[in-house]
Amino acid sequence: MYYEINGNILPQVRLVGKAILEPPYVHRKRQADEFILYVMKQGELYLKEDQTEYCLKKGDVLLLDPDFVHQGLQSSSCEYYYVHFHHGQLERKKRDDQFACRCSHRRSESLKEDNGSYLRYQDSWILFPKMLSMNPDAPAYFRVLSLMEQAMEHNCYQLENYKVLCGMKLLEAMVEIAREGVTASALTGGATRPASFQKVQQLTGYLNSNYHRPISSSLIEQEFSCNFDYLNRVFKRSRGKTIFAYLNEIRIQHARELMASTSMKVAAIGRRVGFEDECYFSKVFKKYTGVSPSQYEKMSIRTDQGQWKPG
Repeated sequence: MYYEINGNILPQVRLVGKAILEPPYVHRKRQADEFILYVMKQGELYLKEDQTEYCLKKGDVLLLDPDFVHQGLQSSSCEYYYVHFHHGQLERKKRDDQFACRCSHRRSESLKEDNGSYLRYQDSWILFPKMLSMNPDAPAYFRVLSLMEQAMEHNCYQLENYKVLCGMKLLEAMVEIAREGVTASALTGGATRPASFQKVQQLTGYLNSNYHRPISSSLIEQEFSCNFDYLNRVFKRSRGKTIFAYLNEIRIQHARELMASTSMKVAAIGRRVGFEDECYFSKVFKKYTGVSPSQYEKMSIRTDQGQWKPG
């Protein structure tokens, strides 16, 4: 089971907090009129919802459904975050044999998107797992814990618009959890290329963080302990473009931003984004934008006459 959530709509948070339980406490039997998200921090929590029993441990996430009765099964020591919320468009779905393939396709298509555009791949529907075991040592899990703490802080201080911020933090946490769910489904649910899928994610992060540095095929082979030609094939299959085509897109996008917001010279901008040779930078820039860097600078100047402005 999983849920499709419209990410264009903020959750309406009623309660957000952290519970620390010790025996002999056991959850009472109840059917809430709202969704309840549990994020485990320590210990074990034994629950039953409808006909399914759960033993939640550190790193586990569970979304309780208002359509089902839930209850505790036994006492235990544990610590967890909880959020009680409503959402205008949240639909329960059943997984089928093609779910893992859809997750992999969804990730691949999103990676092919132009991240400098207002346009988004498909729409903003989030594939949220009913239950997910996150790696308690992974950065994504710590980000989720941090977002829970931030939501608690907003709810505690009750400054103006605090419920909006609570909803924003919950939605961000749900996106983090959903991403981990998509990755887990793609890697373990029968997808045909789990190793390459993971390599593409790691390489994408590396390129986005190090675009301003000299990057060669031999350096990539060294960093990822993998044949460059193989990496290039799986990268293109996933992202729709080669490694260096993607790298140049990143560099040119950052160059455009610098041209629009600074008075740096073209050669300095080229070096800043990873091009040591000014002529080569101009050639690549024109290939991706259709104009030379100097022409682009002139067109990007703001005027009151409504001249074209890129970006």
